[in-house]
Amino acid sequence: MKKIVLAVFMAAMALSLSAQINFREGGFAEALEAAKSENKLVFMDCYTSWCGPCKLMASKEFVQEKAGEYFNPRFVSVKIDMEKGEGVELRKRYDVNAYPTLLVLNVKGELLCRHAGYLSVDELIDFAENGVKGGGLAGMHKRYAAGERSSEFIGEYLALLDDAAMSGTIRSVADDFLKDKTDAVFTDTNVYRIFCGYVTPDYAVFRSVYARKAELVKRYGEKAGLHLERVWEAGARKYLRREAKKIVGYDVAGLEAYYALMKEYRVPEAEGIRAAALVDGTIGTAEWAALLEAMTEYNRFSRMVEDQMFYACNALFYGQGAEGWKNAGERKKFAALLEERVKALKGKEDTSGRTMTVGGKRMPVMEYYCQSYEEMLEKVK
Repeated sequence: MKKIVLAVFMAAMALSLSAQINFREGGFAEALEAAKSENKLVFMDCYTSWCGPCKLMASKEFVQEKAGEYFNPRFVSVKIDMEKGEGVELRKRYDVNAYPTLLVLNVKGELLCRHAGYLSVDELIDFAENGVKGGGLAGMHKRYAAGERSSEFIGEYLALLDDAAMSGTIRSVADDFLKDKTDAVFTDTNVYRIFCGYVTPDYAVFRSVYARKAELVKRYGEKAGLHLERVWEAGARKYLRREAKKIVGYDVAGLEAYYALMKEYRVPEAEGIRAAALVDGTIGTAEWAALLEAMTEYNRFSRMVEDQMFYACNALFYGQGAEGWKNAGERKKFAALLEERVKALKGKEDTSGRTMTVGGKRMPVMEYYCQSYEEMLEKVK
């Protein structure tokens, strides 16, 4: 009788494993060794403990029967936390920058294909099939290694790298392609598209093109000039320090050096760009006086985003307010800022289409912001 029960239990266990992806115990080296001995590929789920989509894929997609039926005969599957143990080095090795990142590797650990982000079970199987067939990103890697450098190919290659969140590789490929293409940015629309999609202020080609901004605007229109200014804005945000997705501070020296660079290149509203980064950075460090200074400058910025200002006002109101306003001058300055925001929004039509429900009443977002500014103002005066 015991033998029958044991046999039934073992059969049930085998059925359970076949009905979902069987992630092996052990580490990366063991997975490669198992794949070699079983003549399979390696499927690696790169995750973190805090990643919501990672947990959802694990509970909803990996456990489906069709997932097990496809993956288990073809792959040795392994899950590795990218923030613990060997995962830290593997994250660097495979340029993992987003979660989940899914990798298909051969027995030598060479990348065949990858994807960053959530996939349904059907999308997951389609993705893995690229690795089995050697298509997708793997094929593009081979073409690039063989020396293919046409603007059409580089554009496609960068798009796939972007989809895979391979930021380190993107930078290497884009920088190498664009380094001698300053003139081509003005004459070749394919090169211009690559320039717009991937360049950052620390690329030499960006600074060369920026020095000829008027010529670029004449060639491609006013939007081309605005894009250059937004590249400067995005560049300032790289000096924000993050833990997981939360901003916890900023690189003071780095941001100031960047501000000096913007001044050197005579970037319009460099002060506003710097202030936009400082707003988020000082919220992260709870430097309330510095936050107020940054908000005051940001309020004068022509591309100020109301969402960011609203978030900053709330952070200052509840953060400084909880500690008590010890400086009457700062309190007065904050009140003046709130008055300006109320004046800017009062009676203004909100064309964004976004709404909020407060106390059972649905209202446009900007109307809600305006009411909140007024409520804060009443308590700060």
